[in-house]
Amino acid sequence: MERFKTWVLAHRRIIGGVVLGVLLVIVAVLLFRGCKTDPQKVTVEPQNEAQTEAGVEKAADNAQVPVSREQAQDAAQEIRYIYENDTKPEYTIVTTGGDVEKQAQAAQERAGADFSIVASQDGSKADVASISKDKPVELNQYNVQAYKKVLHTVEVSPDIDGGRGVAEIGYTVSHKVSRDGKYLGVGASYNFDSNKAYVKMTYTW
Repeated sequence: MERFKTWVLAHRRIIGGVVLGVLLVIVAVLLFRGCKTDPQKVTVEPQNEAQTEAGVEKAADNAQVPVSREQAQDAAQEIRYIYENDTKPEYTIVTTGGDVEKQAQAAQERAGADFSIVASQDGSKADVASISKDKPVELNQYNVQAYKKVLHTVEVSPDIDGGRGVAEIGYTVSHKVSRDGKYLGVGASYNFDSNKAYVKMTYTW
């Protein structure tokens, strides 16, 4: 353990540089994604497509929201449960053909969802373009929050006063504990100034 601590102290600047480099790459990728065409936050799909992993991934791609396969599976399972058990979704759009897109967008924004899927209640294709402008229509809207089940956090604290690069590094693993994106985490950090390791618990919302 002492040998490891000595090695870490001797290479603290290199370690800090590598960690900062990785963080900069992640930020650059996120900025690049943000420069793409405007995201389509609401996707219209048939009910039998909306309740599948592929349907959720399609809507996520349109909204430019990255989701893992596990996230897509969870969202599809919930949509399928709502439809098959005749459980009313959080938002049901009752409007006319001419106002479907406007109403769907407003509902998605009110819910604070990352993206939404709109589907007809009878399972057929909810093709907005084919609906008459003045025809009454009732559609189900499934708002999806792209919460990951597990978050990994790397923390780097620069040594501002000492000028020796990095003062403390840490790592935390957080697990989702609620449907609205609350997390409990456990982590550890090492402070180079005090030469002490710390264990911590975190709550994220």
